[in-house]
Amino acid sequence: MANNDQRLIAEFDKNAVEKVKIHVNRFNGNQYIDLRVWILPDAGERGAEIATKKGLTLHVELIPDLIQALQRARETITGKA
Repeated sequence: MANNDQRLIAEFDKNAVEKVKIHVNRFNGNQYIDLRVWILPDAGERGAEIATKKGLTLHVELIPDLIQALQRARETITGKA
């Protein structure tokens, strides 16, 4: 990826008017993962999504920590350790 590039990795609906998009970005020579809420402003018109400030940007070195934390959250919710 060139500097300041972003590549969409995944997306899923959060609700009827919001979705979560996960991008890998490169900025100033460093790679980051960006998990952000996007809105569908025009009655769900696809392709017109707008990024919100709701999100999380982490250096890619922190991805294993994020995955581990999400797994612990799932185990806590499901009661499976």
